[in-house]
Amino acid sequence: MSPAAAASSPGQLAEKIEDYLARHPAAALLEDGRVLFDMRMARYSVGESHGRCLVQFWSEERNLMRTVVEVQERTQCLRVLTRRMGSAKPQALELAPTSDRRTPTARDAARRNYLRLLERALSRNFIGSKVDGLRSAMDLEHSFGPAYARGRLLRGTVAEAVIGVGEAESASTVDGILTLGLLWLDYCRRHTDGRVAHHGGADGLAQSLRG
Repeated sequence: MSPAAAASSPGQLAEKIEDYLARHPAAALLEDGRVLFDMRMARYSVGESHGRCLVQFWSEERNLMRTVVEVQERTQCLRVLTRRMGSAKPQALELAPTSDRRTPTARDAARRNYLRLLERALSRNFIGSKVDGLRSAMDLEHSFGPAYARGRLLRGTVAEAVIGVGEAESASTVDGILTLGLLWLDYCRRHTDGRVAHHGGADGLAQSLRG
């Protein structure tokens, strides 16, 4: 343990973890490179108890409780050295900004490829309809992230709201497509001149086009 870390009190260790999770609400907890918890779906508690810093993470799938002995700040990540109850050997956990372990370049390339795949598939399966405004740009104002491809299919005065997600995205992102699909349909209906009626029937195809 480094001298700086040894000087950290249990309260200070807890504060570092709390601060990181507050700054990264979509963080993931990893062990040996494997994602244990996606903090968008998991819960946690951290604090001082009997002179120790105790941290607990839990979700529907698992529960983890450890004693924190050291916290090391790294580029974007937080390395948390912990001990299991009854074990003397420290084990390292890592808090990362997201559960997506791809490099930004690989992630962006995969999303561009998926966007092209989706556009080709929509054009091929909906002959007579026009693919309109297909995009995956970030839109924080309306809660749309870059993982979701969004657009419309136009046929005369009828439009289908379309949303899709690639299979390389995290499980929580894929699972969230229904909620985002409803938001996208509502967005399309509110941002129209009134001459086009929007439906949501084509989003089922978009969900099946993963990869």
